Amino acid sequence: MIEMKKSGFKMNKKSLKYGSYAFAVTAVVIAIIVLFNAVLGLDAIKNRMRFDITKNQMFSLSNTSIDMIKSLEKNVEVIILTEETDFRIPEILEILKQYNIKSNGKITLKFVDIERDPLYVKRELDPEQIKGIREGSIVVKSGSKIRVVSENDMVEYDYSYGYPVAAGYKIEQAFSSAIKSVVADFTPVVYFIKGHGEHSVDDEFSALKSTISANNYEVKELSLSAPVPEDASALIFGSPKTDLLGAELENLLAYMENGGNAIFLMDVQNTPDELVNFNQVFERYSLAINNDFVLEGDQNWYYSDFDIIIPQPNKHEVTTNLDPNSLFLYMPYCRSVSIIQTGREWITTAVLFSTSQKSQSTHLVTQETVPGPFILGALSTIDSIKDSHVALIGNANFVTDSWMSTANDNGKRYIMSILNWMQGKDDSIIIPSKSLASTPINLTAQSRFIAFIAISFVLPLAIIGLGVFVWIRRKHL
Repeated sequence: MIEMKKSGFKMNKKSLKYGSYAFAVTAVVIAIIVLFNAVLGLDAIKNRMRFDITKNQMFSLSNTSIDMIKSLEKNVEVIILTEETDFRIPEILEILKQYNIKSNGKITLKFVDIERDPLYVKRELDPEQIKGIREGSIVVKSGSKIRVVSENDMVEYDYSYGYPVAAGYKIEQAFSSAIKSVVADFTPVVYFIKGHGEHSVDDEFSALKSTISANNYEVKELSLSAPVPEDASALIFGSPKTDLLGAELENLLAYMENGGNAIFLMDVQNTPDELVNFNQVFERYSLAINNDFVLEGDQNWYYSDFDIIIPQPNKHEVTTNLDPNSLFLYMPYCRSVSIIQTGREWITTAVLFSTSQKSQSTHLVTQETVPGPFILGALSTIDSIKDSHVALIGNANFVTDSWMSTANDNGKRYIMSILNWMQGKDDSIIIPSKSLASTPINLTAQSRFIAFIAISFVLPLAIIGLGVFVWIRRKHL
């Protein structure tokens, strides 16, 4: 029998015991780590066990979207018309994964390479080929209803540089709106009226049109030379310059008397002529539009100049349904509105927003100046079997593309809230865009010195000290 001492090796039972334990614990820990990574590598787990540490939750859904998709009763398919390996926008893919998870699989993603299947669009999506669907398009589909989500729907641009610069993502806004649109059983139609010098929908109201469409409304244009279609849920007059003709007045009144709704956005007139036929419509709702020009004298309620008014919102269903940050507008070149107190019990009127007491108006014909306050927007409802609603606002500029690109775009939120009020709806989806701007971390000189000491000396010494402690402890086992 060979003695251990002669071989130069002395067996220590205590060392063997602790060494065996250490080996066993190490093996178990390694096995757990391998198993844990394998489990987390599964897509079903990985997409749920995630943490969005971006400042504005760039890759997460808001509660508004989550509540909406949890109540889905129909299946929705998001179709991206390209080869999956060619799609290079991870932000969209990450958001779509969350739609799939939060909807319990009711919302699915599908890639279609239309180079391999060139008849797919005509066969499955657009038989008439009138929707402009092409390679690279993203289509949201439920049953036979589809909605194309464009790049402009998903990106918010900043025009302050003189050219468009991507300033934020509206990916969630675009997809939640599209999903809501395609699962809806009924799509209300909003008609922009033309024929009186109104702003072009595609030239000056494209952002407003996009917002209305994004909230489950179909947008069309209409001339009042023919009767208003039965599918009209509301009419919008966007800065008419001339009066209604006799036949147009009859068609409009016939529509309104049958429970119709209308939004009148009336800019300051370029001529002193009264809009007699328009005034006939307003008078039926105990409203009037004044042929004047309003200036704001309170510096708290104008922006940069007296003629750019920040109207004071009045408490109403329209304003209470808006986010507090969406209440303030910048309205350039306004005219005032009046509420006629006629005592008709079947008519309910309300102020939407107004000026301060330091404002004044000048009549365009008589040049008479009158002190404020003034009403800049009013609402009226005729209570009957089919309620009829009117919104009369002494400005249209505040919702034009050119103005909203330089000021804020809260005007479109007001119009959206008015439309929902007229329809008895309060379910519009307006999700703030997620900014792409980075916020630098500003440290004081003292903070920078402390951070330098901690990283350069304290942390390395702590690691070294821990190593020495472990070495000494193991040496005495």
